Amino acid sequence: MGQQHNGNEVVRIFSARACAAPLEKAAKLFEHKTGIPVEISVCSRHCAKPTAEEATGATGGDDFLLEIAEAGIHDLAIAGAEYLLDDGEVRGIVQRRKRRTIGYRTSAILVPAGNPKNIRSVEDMARPGVRIAVSVIDCLKGLWEDVCGRLGLIEPIRNNISYYANGCVAIIEAVATGQVDAAFGWTTFRHMEPSRIEVIEMPKHQQVMRGTCVGMLSFARQSGPAERFMDFLASPESRRCYKECGWVVPDEP
Repeated sequence: MGQQHNGNEVVRIFSARACAAPLEKAAKLFEHKTGIPVEISVCSRHCAKPTAEEATGATGGDDFLLEIAEAGIHDLAIAGAEYLLDDGEVRGIVQRRKRRTIGYRTSAILVPAGNPKNIRSVEDMARPGVRIAVSVIDCLKGLWEDVCGRLGLIEPIRNNISYYANGCVAIIEAVATGQVDAAFGWTTFRHMEPSRIEVIEMPKHQQVMRGTCVGMLSFARQSGPAERFMDFLASPESRRCYKECGWVVPDEP
């Protein structure tokens, strides 16, 4: 049975959509262990439109951090890339040096179920006529360039980009519905739509890894319990939840 807690000790977390599944599992473990409830909000506004052209944030006026700042009620934020919380520190939304890395995600190629264009590599994505999706926001922003730059394939891949997705969920949907032939994503996405997409792993020397991180917000109201949860997310017990969902976790001490 969990410990008794002060009824006001509710840890409120704002999470990127694609990071929510392991977070929810870890939060239940934490609640059982400490008795401190955790409330999770998942981003919904800045990534509500599937394509960048349709999104209200297409001009840069609406984003993950702005959604957090305007709500002003959360203690912690969880992002799928460290650069997002770098931006948060600079903008005064995330407290400086109050961050922990929970785990890492590995780059991969996403294709529709059945892989109709027989895409097996990044080089295959560079073939003329292949329709590619990339995300222009959040954890996938710039990933295609990171991968293709080391292979010298930026120009042929860029020429094949036909869909600018507004986040993880949008890029998975574009692949699953056959709007594109392939996309850049993470290996963890196989757990989100296992029947509608296939994940093609890249050779190790081509892989890019980005961190899933948690940061204390500048307007946190429950900094004490929130810091306990941050520490818990970096524990082996919590990291197992992420490993089960496909994250790469740091070696246990």
